[in-house]
Amino acid sequence: MNRLSDNYIKLILGLKLKQLRIDKGLSLSELARKSGLSVSYLNEIESGKKYPKANKIASLSKALGITYDNLVSLKLTKNLAPIGELLESNLLELLPLDHYGIDINKLITLMSGASMQLSALVTTLIEMARGSEMSQNNFSRTALKTYKEFHENFCDEIEKDVEKFIKKYKLEINPPISYFALKQFLQENFSYKIDETELINRPALSGLRGILISKQNKTLLINPQLTDSQKGFILGKEIAYNIWGTSERSNIHSNFSLESFDHLLNNFRASYFANAILINRFLLADDLEKFFSLDSWEPKELLAIIDKYQATPEMFFQRVTNLLSKHFGIKKFFFLRFNTQLDNRQFYLSKEIRLNINDNPGGYQTDEHYCRRWISIKSLKNLMKKIDKNENYQKLQVEILHSTFTTSNEEYLSIAIAKRRRLNSRELYSVTIGFLLDENLKSKIKFWNDPSIKSAIVSDTCEMCSLKSCKERVAPPSSLERKIQVEKVKSELAQLIKDYE
Repeated sequence: MNRLSDNYIKLILGLKLKQLRIDKGLSLSELARKSGLSVSYLNEIESGKKYPKANKIASLSKALGITYDNLVSLKLTKNLAPIGELLESNLLELLPLDHYGIDINKLITLMSGASMQLSALVTTLIEMARGSEMSQNNFSRTALKTYKEFHENFCDEIEKDVEKFIKKYKLEINPPISYFALKQFLQENFSYKIDETELINRPALSGLRGILISKQNKTLLINPQLTDSQKGFILGKEIAYNIWGTSERSNIHSNFSLESFDHLLNNFRASYFANAILINRFLLADDLEKFFSLDSWEPKELLAIIDKYQATPEMFFQRVTNLLSKHFGIKKFFFLRFNTQLDNRQFYLSKEIRLNINDNPGGYQTDEHYCRRWISIKSLKNLMKKIDKNENYQKLQVEILHSTFTTSNEEYLSIAIAKRRRLNSRELYSVTIGFLLDENLKSKIKFWNDPSIKSAIVSDTCEMCSLKSCKERVAPPSSLERKIQVEKVKSELAQLIKDYE
């Protein structure tokens, strides 16, 4: 059972006990005297921390003048019913409250004593969550995005753990730590059995990167179709889980298996650790400084750095975003990962970070169409064109764009790389870093004004776009038109009231 489910019955009993005591006009000390239980123990029951044994429940029911079954029933009174609905829903499970220092038991206890207006608000939130089909995956991803932005996407504690690990085991960081070295480490220090043959023989599982079959026997299946750097990334995560003693984790190395915020957060932390092992921060910072100091945009130089670390574009860009704030003082940027398939050519935002910027290039939950002028999507479309001409095309598609948002007039310098997925060549993804083009960035990246870099006006979605002529538009500006109409009505109403005054 998960964290909230374990507390569910205790919370319900505590809420009922407190409500019944208040309805009977009893103080805690009076109920303690009548039931033979201590005030402190009653307080722990009411706060959802303790669940009494049967004989003590019998004493409480007798003191309150109700039946035993009535007291232990999960049915709540009318004014507490919304709290019960909240507990029965998965809404609180989606909120990583404990990671923000909020105790669920205290929150529920506080809400139980609140007004009917708050109860109505709780009911509304539950209905909104159900009505919008708010998925746990999307909600948790949004919470994780906020967590990363709060830490400026740099985890000093994990960086130090990586440095201690490398120093303790005297691992070679240049060239990047090899897959063989990490494999040997797991086998010798944590008795791992690593199998690279099983997954390829099971077609339904051939799209998975890896599976830890047993935490006790530590048999790790790895997809042999992965590159050595991708395999090394999986082993790096396993090392992190083991040295930290992480229990709340997924055994499957695939995003769809992340069942809770704890799984998602621990996956992020382990991924950060693995990437930091494979791509040393100080070596990369030196390489990026040289790249940023180039007078002109040189995509081959960028690809050479990626190749040096034998990294995938996503691993590389993620590591770059870790270092931008700490090493370069660049604190205003976004990172996006889009996925698509050659068969349907729809574009899905699967990862997002926005650091200290006002524009909204993304958002997980939307029925609208992301702006096709974004370099994230253009790079995918350009890669598709090359695959249409040559179905065996495997090269990386590297793009750069100087973009201006219609809503804010803010300018960005965005670099995107698109590629085919290793395990499914029909699937493509792009990763993008977009830098806010302010004076600070201009002093850090010399090639920002290279005349060869194309410019474009962009928006958030087609439905919110004000551009009159756009060849990339795939939907009318319906949301924008509704917004304009609402503003027009408000303006007319204000004028009407002013005329009568």
